[in-house]
Amino acid sequence: MSERRWQRFLILSHRYLGIALCLLFCLWFASGFVIIYTGGMPQLSEAERLARLPVLNLSAVELSPQAARAALRRTDFPTLTTRLGRPAYVFTGNTVQVLFADNGELLTSSMISSRQIAADFLSAPPDALDRVGLIESVDQWTLGLRSELPLQKYRSDDGQGSEVYVSPSRGRVVLYTTSRDRLLAWLGAIPHWLYFLPLRADTTLWSATVIGLASVGVIFVALGLVLMFTQLRWRHWPNLLRAIPYHGLMKWHYMLGIGFGWCVLTWVFSGLLSMEPYSWNRASGMSFDAVAYFRSRAGVSAFESEAPAADLAVIEGSLKEVNFHVFAGKRFYELSIGGDSSIGAISREFREVTSMEPLGLFTDAQILAQLEPAVAANMVAAEILNEYDNYYYGRNSRRQMAPPLPVLRVEFDDLAGSRYYLSLQTGELEFVSHRANRTERWLYRGLHSLDFNFLYPYRPAWDVVVWLLLAGGLLLSLLGAYLGLSRVGRWLEPR
Repeated sequence: MSERRWQRFLILSHRYLGIALCLLFCLWFASGFVIIYTGGMPQLSEAERLARLPVLNLSAVELSPQAARAALRRTDFPTLTTRLGRPAYVFTGNTVQVLFADNGELLTSSMISSRQIAADFLSAPPDALDRVGLIESVDQWTLGLRSELPLQKYRSDDGQGSEVYVSPSRGRVVLYTTSRDRLLAWLGAIPHWLYFLPLRADTTLWSATVIGLASVGVIFVALGLVLMFTQLRWRHWPNLLRAIPYHGLMKWHYMLGIGFGWCVLTWVFSGLLSMEPYSWNRASGMSFDAVAYFRSRAGVSAFESEAPAADLAVIEGSLKEVNFHVFAGKRFYELSIGGDSSIGAISREFREVTSMEPLGLFTDAQILAQLEPAVAANMVAAEILNEYDNYYYGRNSRRQMAPPLPVLRVEFDDLAGSRYYLSLQTGELEFVSHRANRTERWLYRGLHSLDFNFLYPYRPAWDVVVWLLLAGGLLLSLLGAYLGLSRVGRWLEPR
């Protein structure tokens, strides 16, 4: 193919690919303004769930967690919480089971009043709720809750358009949305992630569609950047205005490509990587033997007392939930405490069993002694982190709780270059990093969210930069779509 024909091929490919893809890019850029503040689809976060829980009725607790484990023949530790207005032990391992802590009765579906659960969650009279129906296949808002189906759905005329989904098996609300949440999702997450129900309900089809569109989009933008150089009249350089071989809107499109084309390419490319396409990042790192790590949990007498009520009664504030832990020979409670229904009021405390003294931090030596028999590789470095690093970190969110600090970061000599982050408060493995997901962190989160330490923590500077880039990308795409459609319109005109 001659150089001139090759040039013509590039121009036509970019022009006609651009008609559909520029419209898609407009959708992505416009929804990007919303999604950076909404964070995604409506969900019931852990913080919101705890905030809406009633205060534990400790005086009604008659059963110990050890007795609950024995009754259900479970090896995992339960959570002491509230179900149907009664204290209950909830086991959430491979199967969910709920045992009431007041009389040892197992929760069954026949005992559940989904309407009452929804009413209690919304602090509304049961007759103020409208039952929408039993959701047996995913709808627009339960796309991430397939494993929870079927769910009972209720709607409240409370001025907020509240809708709740109740799990009959768990005996609690698993999703809560308002009309504002749903509107913002339609403006942000749904168009940005192509979460349209007919497409997203088929996970395989949705994944293939997004990966295909993003892959073609990368090629399309790359073609535009190539043309930006090949079409330039270099003999007029460095006088850019004379060097650009176009006029009118096409000239503006060209100049916007110079300013924002690279940003569009990195955004489409990093968005493609978010789908983990073509099996490029399927590495899982080193295996972790949780049984060996938490070997002290195996003791059948971990929590021997008849019930924890007497110990926990000394806690000041509104105790919402209790988790039971055993690590490195210590038995302790993890307490979720909240004074009101606001998310920010929820706090966590760790207390030693019986003494109820605040639990001190575990030492790095204690954690490493537990860790050694649980991994197959050699530990090459260990460091206590009191601040987040580039891979283990939390971003401010009104809905999510930040990952715990301090942690012990342990590095290994395995082929994946694994790093473990273990809480010094509980010993729990909080995060696993390996070479592949560290690369993805920069190529996806870095490029897609401009998640760099020199910019992201500094708001509103980050917002100004992102808005400027989004606006440039949106305008570039709008012009591209208009120019492409105009050319097609002229081509279709009768001669």
